[in-house]
Amino acid sequence: MSETNEIEIPDQLLNHLGVNDTGFLRRVYSGGLDKYKKHLTRIGFVEKQRILDAGCGFGQWTLAMAQTSKQAIGIDINSERVSVALQLASINGFKNVEFRQATLEKVPYPEETFDAIFCYSVVYLTDYHKVFKEFFRILKKGGDLYICTNGPGWYLYNIIANPNPSIDFCPRWYGLQTFWNTLIRKRNGLSPRTGARVMTPSTTRRTLHKSGFEVAALGAEGTLAIGDDQTLSPSPNYGGTYMGLVNVFEVIARKP
Repeated sequence: MSETNEIEIPDQLLNHLGVNDTGFLRRVYSGGLDKYKKHLTRIGFVEKQRILDAGCGFGQWTLAMAQTSKQAIGIDINSERVSVALQLASINGFKNVEFRQATLEKVPYPEETFDAIFCYSVVYLTDYHKVFKEFFRILKKGGDLYICTNGPGWYLYNIIANPNPSIDFCPRWYGLQTFWNTLIRKRNGLSPRTGARVMTPSTTRRTLHKSGFEVAALGAEGTLAIGDDQTLSPSPNYGGTYMGLVNVFEVIARKP
């Protein structure tokens, strides 16, 4: 497997991407893979036989997993992002990684395929009730699930601060649409342009329990530390709350 930290991104990979995707790709790979590997180590998602990056996007977490586990697989609904991730893996010499286009509601792998499932900042764009049941199906007994998702504070922040806007993406509209989707209980057909759904720690915990999982830990993003290396201090990218509302939070659950 490749041991590189910095990832080479040829200019030709950006030619067919929109302004928002180009900016996002550059941001997530800025500084290389070390920050992702440290996060995976802190939550104990390393040295796995087969780990799934569910909603992999451009593959930054998947490539970090490929350096810390035996085999890493990334899936995403967006074919363009999957294509870019495949090319980045090839260009940078990764051999133990696989990318496929798929939805999280219907993962194209048999029961009990994965030792661990990692899902960072995407499940709020899905019907997460169905997704958690699907994760339970494909996870091995005793396997771990990590989820990072957004509470109401994140969308309020988007409305007020309008961070990283571009010609093809308006965070303020995204936040407003998300609150509307949640109000009318919309589950399907969500996207960064049509809005997401607000999740809360209590509803997330309850839905995981209904799907068969045992919740091992829950806290603000970047604060959980249950891996063997306890020398790694928490390094959150977001505040735990925004204007008194839950912001971005993470959960570690286990299939008994």
